[in-house]
Amino acid sequence: MYLSHFNFAGQPFSRVTRSAGEFFVPYHQDVFGMLKDKSRTPGMMGLFSDDESLLSQFTRELLAQTPAGVAITAFPTLSASALLYKLNPKNTDAKNRLHAIDAVLRQWHETFPRCRTQGLVLSIQAIQGMRDSSREVLGMLLTRAQECDLPLTILLTGTPDQEAHLLASSGLGARMHTRHILRPLTGRECHHYIQAHIAHQGAEVSPFTPARIRRMRALTRGSVSQLNALAHLALLAAWTERAGLVGTRHLRLAAREVLPVQGHKKRLATGGLFACVMLAACGWHFSDALTAALPFKPPVPARWIPQASHTPSLAQPVLEREVVNQPDAMHQLYTMWGYDASAGEALCQNAGRVNLQCKQGSAPLPILEHEGYPWVSELKTGDHLNYAVVARVGKDSLDLLMNNRTWQVSRNWFSQHATGNYTLLHRLTPSGKEAITAASNGQDVGWFDAQLSQALNEPETHARVWTQTLETRTKAFQKNMHLNVDGLPGEETLMQLMRVNRTTPAILTSLSDSAVATPVEGKTS
Repeated sequence: MYLSHFNFAGQPFSRVTRSAGEFFVPYHQDVFGMLKDKSRTPGMMGLFSDDESLLSQFTRELLAQTPAGVAITAFPTLSASALLYKLNPKNTDAKNRLHAIDAVLRQWHETFPRCRTQGLVLSIQAIQGMRDSSREVLGMLLTRAQECDLPLTILLTGTPDQEAHLLASSGLGARMHTRHILRPLTGRECHHYIQAHIAHQGAEVSPFTPARIRRMRALTRGSVSQLNALAHLALLAAWTERAGLVGTRHLRLAAREVLPVQGHKKRLATGGLFACVMLAACGWHFSDALTAALPFKPPVPARWIPQASHTPSLAQPVLEREVVNQPDAMHQLYTMWGYDASAGEALCQNAGRVNLQCKQGSAPLPILEHEGYPWVSELKTGDHLNYAVVARVGKDSLDLLMNNRTWQVSRNWFSQHATGNYTLLHRLTPSGKEAITAASNGQDVGWFDAQLSQALNEPETHARVWTQTLETRTKAFQKNMHLNVDGLPGEETLMQLMRVNRTTPAILTSLSDSAVATPVEGKTS
């Protein structure tokens, strides 16, 4: 999948350890060290968390470091007879619990000959499924092991509410010498955990920016299992688009698959039903007052003169105090394309890193409106130059993005203050070319065939080289878009093709919703 794309040596975010007993997070390493040390003391230990997968990895690592260990699970339910059967399937005398427990201890002596000197660890997961009878059997097992001189340590893992249940038990609470509830990871620990995973796989550049990691921590609330699943799906979404970094859209798509959707339909339905009942009761109670006649006859107006509505004119913004340099505006433009680049990296010459082409020049508003792409416009406001991203071009007004705010200006104001200099981004071919020619490789030709077939609503030709059919279809598309009809898909043709297929960001204009764009003089393919 995405391993070669991000230069990973192995699958990341599948485990919480680098190697046996070495955790990525120092907090988890401290907890594991405590469990490993206390596992030599006979009695009971408790490790609690809502993250069942994380508890399983702690149990697996502890048993791997223990000379003698047995693991069972209580999911979905575990009775006394089921517990004795899991500990010794060969036992047939389950009704006599003491005989069954002695059979379990004999089996452990035969399977682990050194357990009498080195001890044995019994791990039981998902203890929220244990019945009271099975808890009594655990107490008898500990007592009988002590009588038989067998150092037995029982590790119980489950949800945090089970800690209070165990402590309330008169038999098991007194024998529990160690217990701990795993807390969620902090923001700093999440950042260290993700960066440690990336470095462990040999990648030099992390696909997760600090802003993305903070958002992942907020979405998962520090849950390690959800963090692993979210990071895996976000990398997969970024790989499908061949992106070098995980963007906000990739993270949003991954969150829809991992995190549960919190719906409020039941709450709204209950509130709506209660409101309907209250309105019906009030209407029934005041029905006499509503139907009673007035003590006087209301006056009847001679005529109705509708008041003419006056549409207020668009207030002109005051942008003289706003200061936006070109790198900040380019950062906003890259953000509209889905790339969270810093102000120092959001430069025109860095567009090729993400398979984009940076185009600069000078043109009037109608030509840029016909292009259909958001652009950075140079504005003369007061005694200095400002730079704004044009996001919408309407019939009478425009929307400008400056300092993370949206300003609405009239076309007349924009024409008076714009110098005409612009910078825009547009997508290149999969091979990073600006045009399709007869010498283009099969990947670019196949991609152009698919895009052109979608725009013309025709079946694909599945051609891998330039053909006469592709030239004929190119001329038809250029004619529909009022471009220079030459059958050669140049830069302008590819820009309009991707804009029609809605595979790139576009400004909101009166032209964007029409099937055929308005002809513009001076534009070529």
